[in-house]
Amino acid sequence: MINLAYRDISNGLGRYLLTGLGLGLLIGVTLTMAGVYRGMVDDAHALIDASGADIWVVQQHTLGPYAEPSTLHDDAWRAIAGLPGVAETGNVTYLTMQVRHAHADVRVMIAGYEPGRLGEPRYLVAGRPVQRSHYEAVADVKTGFQSGDVIRIRRHDYTVAGLTKRMVSSGGDP
Repeated sequence: MINLAYRDISNGLGRYLLTGLGLGLLIGVTLTMAGVYRGMVDDAHALIDASGADIWVVQQHTLGPYAEPSTLHDDAWRAIAGLPGVAETGNVTYLTMQVRHAHADVRVMIAGYEPGRLGEPRYLVAGRPVQRSHYEAVADVKTGFQSGDVIRIRRHDYTVAGLTKRMVSSGGDP
């Protein structure tokens, strides 16, 4: 059997090398796709874990919070809070956009939440939690923001009150 392989290589070295190169590329692409998939799943789990929720309720006939926007009326989450077995609820909104920081645009995920309810960042590594209902923010350390930095989001300026870790969108944006 080995003799047959040696004769095949000696008769068609170029074809043998191209086959090896093709198989190497195929294996490389397969491993890359598996790594990208695992990274996306890990980022999605990080977002869910950071929210502290056991269950997410999204708008009917949508693909959920990752694929498209989901809007619920304000009274819907209050009605859910009244269901038996529900200990705590929170109303959260997510928006991915670019903000300016140190003369460069930074792609960030903005999470709107009510302080003290589910959805707020649970793990602060620096600073303090949001205490005012407007114009304060908590940023992920990967954004490069520091406590006290001012972020302009559309027409309003927000002061970074604290820093958190692993608060990322499903696409990995901090």
